[in-house]
Amino acid sequence: MRRHASLPAVLAFLALAALVLPSVVAAAAPKKGASYVGQLPDNGSRISKRVVLKVSSKGTTGKVRLECGGTRIGVSSKFSISKGKFTAKKTTGSLLVWRLQGKFSSSKKATAKLYLPAACDGKGGKITLALS
Repeated sequence: MRRHASLPAVLAFLALAALVLPSVVAAAAPKKGASYVGQLPDNGSRISKRVVLKVSSKGTTGKVRLECGGTRIGVSSKFSISKGKFTAKKTTGSLLVWRLQGKFSSSKKATAKLYLPAACDGKGGKITLALS
């Protein structure tokens, strides 16, 4: 004979699971016409990187400028910002030079991952962009 869990036990389990499981953070909208700046500091194995993300006056598109060790590497093509998420790319022909992919966690902050397959020293990482 199979035993079924009682409704109070199931509800208690679901409540506990909700507390234990990490919450999903929804992306936020960026501030229209704003600039966001972030840095990856240099360390023993990588040179410093500076990222400037400029949001359009409508808040739906943007452009990113990348600097490595104080030298400007390039500007991404215009990209869309949808539901607070974005992917900026710099390409030369079919070659991906660099990519910045992330989301806005608030109107004052975005978190992203910088990928550098053909730029700088090739060492990117996680970066936080703050309203400038």
